[in-house]
Amino acid sequence: MKSVAILVPTYKPKDYFEKCLLAIESQTLSKDNFCVYIALNGQQLPYENFVLNVLSKMSFRYKYLHIPKTGVSNARNVLIEKSKEDFVVFLDDDDLLSENYFENLSNVTTNEYIGISNIRNFEKDVSYLKENYIGRIFKLLDDSETSKYKIRKYFSSVWGKMIHRNMIGDIRFDEKVSKGEDSLFMSMISKNVLGIRKTSDDTCYYVYERIGSATRKKTKISSEIKT
Repeated sequence: MKSVAILVPTYKPKDYFEKCLLAIESQTLSKDNFCVYIALNGQQLPYENFVLNVLSKMSFRYKYLHIPKTGVSNARNVLIEKSKEDFVVFLDDDDLLSENYFENLSNVTTNEYIGISNIRNFEKDVSYLKENYIGRIFKLLDDSETSKYKIRKYFSSVWGKMIHRNMIGDIRFDEKVSKGEDSLFMSMISKNVLGIRKTSDDTCYYVYERIGSATRKKTKISSEIKT
């Protein structure tokens, strides 16, 4: 039986946070097989009360902590250290999942192969989906693929996949990098990855195109060059 850690950093969460946790609550994978780790980073109140109230409505196992220091990379690093399960799933607090997400990823992920899902974008709800720049290559890939060149887009983000802890080892997110930290992290662990294995097309990570989201906001070209 695989044990899975779901890592969810959150900063000044709003209503989308509850929708995200409800997507976890609805998963077909037995709740005995996973634990959700939530890290509120930055300002504690009133956000902690909101987070704990949402968690009180859920039946899955979870561990909550507050981190005074802001930053998604630091929060993810702390969650990696706090969690102990063999497999790791990264989840942004405003995104959603298909109900079969954990179960189907668990079926294809090993200590050598990263399991990947389809990825689609949405603005209001998942009834109206849009193309995702990573997900557009999903159907083009073979069910199992070892060419790092062919799967390179799936190494640009940490979501839409399940990763074995041995692949991560002692590698952590670089907190000095404010943009591109996901792709840097994935490139660093790639040496420990033999390849990817796909889930079914209906296994999907839904990216919320939220205005103000740190991972989706536009930046000036001068900032891009500096990065």
